[in-house]
Amino acid sequence: MEMTVRMPANYNLMTEDEMTYTTGGADAGSAAAVITGGISLAIWGLGLYNWIDQLLGARRWYAANKTGNIGTDLEKGIDTWLNYTTSSVLNCVRSVLATASSLGSPIGWVATAVAFGTV
Repeated sequence: MEMTVRMPANYNLMTEDEMTYTTGGADAGSAAAVITGGISLAIWGLGLYNWIDQLLGARRWYAANKTGNIGTDLEKGIDTWLNYTTSSVLNCVRSVLATASSLGSPIGWVATAVAFGTV
């Protein structure tokens, strides 16, 4: 059995130099991808900083205000969180994002438990 490849009559092989013109602007797309990736990394880093800052602030507050009664501590903590959250738009955004980060993943649960368990 003979294996042959049949090409159309107008088929023409391209040289290696000609292949560089077939990419269709991949360089422009990669620059946009780098910029988009950098912006995403900056936003992620800002979110991580915000979460750590909020968690450490809550830990400091709990260390200064704990009574030993878990119900009273929880009630006072929620009241303080609500007062902080409603004091300004920036505080609201930071507080909601930090809360979502803490509750949104098992890593957040563990970090929060460790932070408050070691106070």
